[in-house]
Amino acid sequence: MNMPLVLLYNLDNPRGAKIRRMCLPLGLRTRLVTPEEYGLPLGELVEGGTPETPWAGEPFTDEMLVLVNCPGPLLDRFLQGFRRNKIPSVGLKAVLTPTNRTWDSAALHAELVREREAI
Repeated sequence: MNMPLVLLYNLDNPRGAKIRRMCLPLGLRTRLVTPEEYGLPLGELVEGGTPETPWAGEPFTDEMLVLVNCPGPLLDRFLQGFRRNKIPSVGLKAVLTPTNRTWDSAALHAELVREREAI
């Protein structure tokens, strides 16, 4: 199985640094995703792909996390780590699935915003 990974969006800040530190003892790698990479399919992003041309769309500013290869117990420990470390929750979270791995970051963001607004 591939190593667990967390993709971090708009978290190149002190809060993101806390999240990255929290991930270390859990064995979770982290990767900051830049707006230039938003057009790359999530599956390619996870595999370390880089875009041939930077994404030219309007970047979103919401913080977002995508968890990759995280079995249930690890996912639970990750989410509990926010409370234990007093890190405010990130509003948009997703798990990489066979369905969304072909989506780009902007499409996933749009879907998560639609789901949040529907609740």
